[in-house]
Amino acid sequence: MLATIFAFDGVLADTLRLRAHALVDAAAAEQARLDTAGVLALLPGRTLLEASLALFPELATTDPTLPELIALRAQRGFRALVQHGVPLDQRALRRLQDAATRGDRIVVRADSERRDVESLLALAGLETSVSLLRCSDDAPRAPGASLQRSWEAIHMRLSDMGVGMTERTAFESNSKTAETAALFVQVPNVW
Repeated sequence: MLATIFAFDGVLADTLRLRAHALVDAAAAEQARLDTAGVLALLPGRTLLEASLALFPELATTDPTLPELIALRAQRGFRALVQHGVPLDQRALRRLQDAATRGDRIVVRADSERRDVESLLALAGLETSVSLLRCSDDAPRAPGASLQRSWEAIHMRLSDMGVGMTERTAFESNSKTAETAALFVQVPNVW
């Protein structure tokens, strides 16, 4: 049995740009200026809270609630932007459909929250194709990076299904997230 793992944000769906704009707008509401390109480069593999903490490390020490407030505002702004759907990458969608037709286990790994991702997958008609969905807010929520926790959870589930590392292919949005994927899959690809 084979497994094909797709990053939702930046591979299947054009959500990275929207998440970056939501974070920039949320920071502006607190009179903090962010460069959209800089936020976009930092965002893959991070939750909005992780990105906010990375963008405002000095605020995290002086007023730890402010990066959290920015992340919460960004999450609300992102939900408003995606409530009617997002563009899907047609190449990634075809690759997902081909993998599903072959009988691969389809895994979707998301930096976004489950309630956003599930509804977007449903709008795209993909909910029945996905064998495993791992979102940034899924348990366990232990300390450490959500990207690492997501991959550890995916690894455990696929191992329980009898899908070894050599039977896994992943598509990630950049080299940093692909580097983490390489710890758990045979073939990590940068989309």
